[in-house]
Amino acid sequence: MTNEMTPEQRRTGRALAQLQKRIQKMHALRDKMNVGLARVTEENLDLALTQKKNLRALSAEYDELAKEVSCLPPLDAASVLEEEYNYILTIGNIIETTRELKKKSKIDKDVRESITSGLVQFYEGLRAELARTAYQKEQKQP
Repeated sequence: MTNEMTPEQRRTGRALAQLQKRIQKMHALRDKMNVGLARVTEENLDLALTQKKNLRALSAEYDELAKEVSCLPPLDAASVLEEEYNYILTIGNIIETTRELKKKSKIDKDVRESITSGLVQFYEGLRAELARTAYQKEQKQP
């Protein structure tokens, strides 16, 4: 009895490997964006706009990911896509809100302050999350 893989098993293995590489590439882009966004403060909200190019690249990767998840069971595919989609949507909304504030759109002063406060809280939370992740990685080092 041999352990030969069928052509179908080889195709599935290659598809899963490709999917894994795509996800790793997307997470590397997300990490890069998170580091850039973590530098944003109330004084330099415009800095968030520098991540538009990375967000476009991530969206393009997502489009490719959507084509590649067919090798997974439907619920697993949906889970993978949902996580990535939610990240792209959230960061896209943050960048768009920042852009609107920068344009000096006709936003009441109180509303502007409230939006700015919400953005600042998001960036503070992102910095805290990155610090927690770095600390956890540090703790796992032998």
